[in-house]
Amino acid sequence: MVAMIGTVFTFGVFLTPMLTEFDWGRAVLSGAFSMSFLLSGFLGILAGRLSDRFGPRSVVLVCSLFFGLGFVLMSQVHAIWELYLFRGVIIAIGMSAPVAPLQSTVVRWFVKRRGLMVAIFLMGPGVGSMIMPPIANWLILLHGWRTAYIVLGAASFLVIFLAALFLKRDPAQMDQLPYGADEVEEHGVEPQYVNGLSLREAFHTVQFWLLCAFFFCIALVMMTIMTHIVPHAIDVGISSTTAAIILAIIGGVSTAVMIPEGSMADRIGVRRTTIILTALLAVSMLWLLVTGQGMWSLFLFAVIFGLAFSSLDILLTLLSSSLFGLISLGAIIGFVNSILQVGSAIGPFAAGLIFDSTGNYHLAFLSCAAVAIIALIITLLLRPIGPVDDNFEAKWSLKM
Repeated sequence: MVAMIGTVFTFGVFLTPMLTEFDWGRAVLSGAFSMSFLLSGFLGILAGRLSDRFGPRSVVLVCSLFFGLGFVLMSQVHAIWELYLFRGVIIAIGMSAPVAPLQSTVVRWFVKRRGLMVAIFLMGPGVGSMIMPPIANWLILLHGWRTAYIVLGAASFLVIFLAALFLKRDPAQMDQLPYGADEVEEHGVEPQYVNGLSLREAFHTVQFWLLCAFFFCIALVMMTIMTHIVPHAIDVGISSTTAAIILAIIGGVSTAVMIPEGSMADRIGVRRTTIILTALLAVSMLWLLVTGQGMWSLFLFAVIFGLAFSSLDILLTLLSSSLFGLISLGAIIGFVNSILQVGSAIGPFAAGLIFDSTGNYHLAFLSCAAVAIIALIITLLLRPIGPVDDNFEAKWSLKM
């Protein structure tokens, strides 16, 4: 997760040097980034099903090959079609590994304290966002953006491939029970994964489509910022090195609060935690609109945004299980993630179009603030449903 997601989020660092060399416009470059998220979201459904059948090891090993190859090939881009093939397709195939295959693996290994375990696992993207953009910027300054792509591609492939060799689908492969499963059975409490709705049953509920709309909104906002905040900072007179630190702050903060936020979900419930984190996302966007021109104001924005940024993946797993149970959690996560990736694709591309038309990001950031407020409204409407009682969320938290 550190190597893959961290490397993905270096795109904003590469954007400015590539704009300097190619007169393609930000919409064209951002479109390739958006396309990779969109395609990876739908491929994630297939990756999840293959992981259920063959195990996560085989799926992630194959994805690591495509991911590393795509980044190495990016060093050879000279035409727009190459950009969209390498970034939008080949890297997207590699990016299909982290969500359904890996998150469903974590769920299979833990019954007790699952929220905390998911939070620890999902520290990976935050650590990657903190480490990889400054490294990418340093490589670009020393050797140029083409060499930087080669180094990042080779290094990320090596790390992902080696880590995948140790993956096991579930404890049964080692003749063990999931962590906490024996305590659940001992106390006579029905394991959570016995309850819930199938994917087909979830399709017929308003709550499922509210959940999809929620993740569409927050993904649109978050990926727009992760793609365009560095170019925005450079546009307002901040050096590229300092601008890259903004992404590092976002990654550092999101990593630091991941475990406390996972524990908070166990203590006060997933829904309340979701409302708090979504409110922070809306506040960060309003702050960016009002004071997004100076270095220190952007640093403060990165801190507030980082508090909310950690919520994207952790809430995908916890909200899905809180609302629908665990019977079809993998399928539900895969489908909701595909909608999430649509938002991830639309946001950066739309922001690039707006910049090309207006010469600044003000309208793009204003739109993101409005979308964040819509997401906050949706959180107020989310409720557990299905074959569960009124105290399901509280009981679910206790089981964790």
